[in-house]
Amino acid sequence: MTPGSRSTSALRTSRVLGPLVLALGLLCAGAPGADGASLEPFFGSYVGVAEVDNLDGAEVRQRDMDIVIEPYKEGGFRIHWINVTLVDGQRAVPGVERRVQTVLFEPAEDRGFFVEVQADNPFRERAETRPMRGDPVRWASLDEEGLHVYSFLVLEDGRYELQIYDRALTDIGLDIRFQRIVDGEVVRRITGTTARADLPPEDVATE
Repeated sequence: MTPGSRSTSALRTSRVLGPLVLALGLLCAGAPGADGASLEPFFGSYVGVAEVDNLDGAEVRQRDMDIVIEPYKEGGFRIHWINVTLVDGQRAVPGVERRVQTVLFEPAEDRGFFVEVQADNPFRERAETRPMRGDPVRWASLDEEGLHVYSFLVLEDGRYELQIYDRALTDIGLDIRFQRIVDGEVVRRITGTTARADLPPEDVATE
């Protein structure tokens, strides 16, 4: 590796690590969460709709949402959600996108926030998170304004991406706000609202 390529690599790394260190530093220094507000009011199943606004001038799209937030181990929580991005407001047409994801969080040791953890699997060794290889780093905080989930990742071209997902309690359910930020620029916003959905008795967790 030449001196020039080493300096370029170092500059690119500093551009990525700088925002991550700053974000984690601010969070650790003063974010309320695991020791403050209660998670319990957020537990439940929610259904709703949202608008996806790609700020590159693309058409605003509608999305159906199905979200479940439930306890996980001691003091943690699980978020499971299904997003269905519609085409011209319809589901049963070509081009509809469906995404399913589950994320687990436990309280960070001696900190006022939560960190993502992997599901227990006795047959598989726990994988190490490698941010510089593209693995997302996720954490969450809780305050009087809502439940906030952050996801930081390094893109293949060396830029960084930060996703912020805010969920605020309402009289009927949750209001949703999402931002995707690439290299400090907001490139996507999602806003939506949900209502609590009753679970059939056979689907209610008994653990």
